[in-house]
Amino acid sequence: MSYNLFLDDMRDPKDCRYYLGDESEYDIGQWVTVRSFDDFKNALETKGIPKLISFDYDLKSNKDGLDCATFLYDFCKEHNAEVPQYLVHSAWPGIKSKFYEILN
Repeated sequence: MSYNLFLDDMRDPKDCRYYLGDESEYDIGQWVTVRSFDDFKNALETKGIPKLISFDYDLKSNKDGLDCATFLYDFCKEHNAEVPQYLVHSAWPGIKSKFYEILN
């Protein structure tokens, strides 16, 4: 099953089109939305590695988006898979570079 994974505490993928401007990636494919680290982990373990992930920093849990990025990196390494394409839609200034440090 090919799917896209959207990680955010309150927004939905369609919101990013308006929030970020013309981001047509948010109009493509099926999106599964998760709101917490545990939901993110469960999605990877049950659905497999998605085609595309869009990360937010804030989540509805005691862990944040960077924790999810670290889990994703380790999960891909454990399964001999490439890190999927990803976007960072967080409004936190400078946070994108932290995601890139973990995932690249």
